[in-house]
Amino acid sequence: MNIERIDEAIAVLATFAGGAIEPIRFRRGGRTYRIDAINARWVDRQTEPYALHYSVQVGEETCHIHFAAGEVQWFLDEVIVP
Repeated sequence: MNIERIDEAIAVLATFAGGAIEPIRFRRGGRTYRIDAINARWVDRQTEPYALHYSVQVGEETCHIHFAAGEVQWFLDEVIVP
């Protein structure tokens, strides 16, 4: 397993329903990545304001992304390649 730290702003298409945010796909470097599954989600309340974190499956890769509420911006934190 190889973990690559990215820390880069990305554009995300997400649904907002029933008080939940669910990312569907994201764009990085001119390429669009479809999210196949959400593996986990959690809220980081230690940052002000909070951040919404997601572990998502994109093909064989697992990506960690988050939404920084204060910046109103999504970020790709890291990519895990099997």
